[in-house]
Amino acid sequence: MKDKIESFQNGYKYKVDRISAYLIDLLIISFLITFLVSNTITNPFYNNTNSVCSAYSEVEKEAKKDLDYASPESITAYIKKISPTYRTCYIRKSYAGYVWYVILTLFYFGLFAYLNDGQTLGKKMFGLKVVNNKDGKSAKFYQLIIRNIFGGNRLLAGNNLVILISLFLPLIKNGYHFSIGISILAILTYVIDIVFILLFIFKKNGRTLDDLLGFTKVIRVDKKRVSKEN
Repeated sequence: MKDKIESFQNGYKYKVDRISAYLIDLLIISFLITFLVSNTITNPFYNNTNSVCSAYSEVEKEAKKDLDYASPESITAYIKKISPTYRTCYIRKSYAGYVWYVILTLFYFGLFAYLNDGQTLGKKMFGLKVVNNKDGKSAKFYQLIIRNIFGGNRLLAGNNLVILISLFLPLIKNGYHFSIGISILAILTYVIDIVFILLFIFKKNGRTLDDLLGFTKVIRVDKKRVSKEN
């Protein structure tokens, strides 16, 4: 009984540490993104964003006057009315942030972690590292990249795979189809987030979707902490 209690406590502590490490990493990434999107040098859409999005707000306000939520035709007409200005506002307000998000996360969780033996700054603080699931050796660079592509959540911007796909949405010139694409990606993000949460909570080894697809796992490297293996 005592062993079971200790095992539960160690497993709980391990998951709390993983969450804490990830939150620290997100804080670092979000700080850098905020800086990069807040000037005209690294964000070409920075100027006139407020005026463009204000125009969208006005169009949306007017369109809502004729909106009947009980009528599918009315909803479709509403989406078509707001879609052109919504597309413009979305690109100016979010696109640069998503581009920098992809670049920074691939660098930080991919290259930086690879050069630091599977550790980000957050993981290093909590004595954690990403390793190959099969043999426990250092994770390869491509594993960390795959792991990062399928990682991420709504705490920052959303699932990284969804963000990558969204970078191509501006190629859709039709505002209505653009809005539909945004809605589909939002639903996909929620589905992936739910899968992540369920795996993290119920799998004893704490391996989430990114670990399963990247063939990795997160272990403890601090000798003072209890080792977490499969």
